[in-house]
Amino acid sequence: MVTIRSFTLLALAFASSSLAATVTFDCTKVPNICANDFYAINCVGKPTQLNRDSDDATAHRAANACRSPNRCSGNDDSSNSCDEYPYASSQQGGKGAVTRCVPAHENSVQGGVISSFYSRNSVENGDAYNVAFSNTNGIQYTNSCSNTGNEVIRRSGSAPFYTPRRFITSEGHELLMFESREEPGSLDGVIGQDTYLAHEDRFVKIVRAL
Repeated sequence: MVTIRSFTLLALAFASSSLAATVTFDCTKVPNICANDFYAINCVGKPTQLNRDSDDATAHRAANACRSPNRCSGNDDSSNSCDEYPYASSQQGGKGAVTRCVPAHENSVQGGVISSFYSRNSVENGDAYNVAFSNTNGIQYTNSCSNTGNEVIRRSGSAPFYTPRRFITSEGHELLMFESREEPGSLDGVIGQDTYLAHEDRFVKIVRAL
């Protein structure tokens, strides 16, 4: 009998979600970055299906609070690097991105993971992909949106609405995905698709819905 491990996958469901690659971040490796992403997604309503746009990453950073030098510059090692969500290397990044000061090593880990994901999944500029998270217990902003002062939005945007749905992988991971209320059933197509466990550098198949 396979023991179900609780993995949380947050993915905004557009009609194309079933065709998009999915990257899963392990929040034990990047807890502060996960907290920023969770605030952006859960509390501001930022999308979790993104499109790669590496060519404009520098311009996107200039359009949000991570423009260098930024409020994180000169901080101690616990918060000396500026993280943004949606990512600067996505079309959704830049104006309106949510930012947080995080340890530089977390930003370095995440940057390497995203680069590896793009390469391993042949994600080219303009291609869509879903963002996912594992091991989320205890991560700030998982269940609360009370901003402790860490989160900054330079220019705010609108928030979409989601319906939670759960899926199981072939290895027993439990995935939580968020589906657009305007497109019920749009996540059905992820069944039979792989998700990329980024920090393990491997794929696992989504086999059924709960």
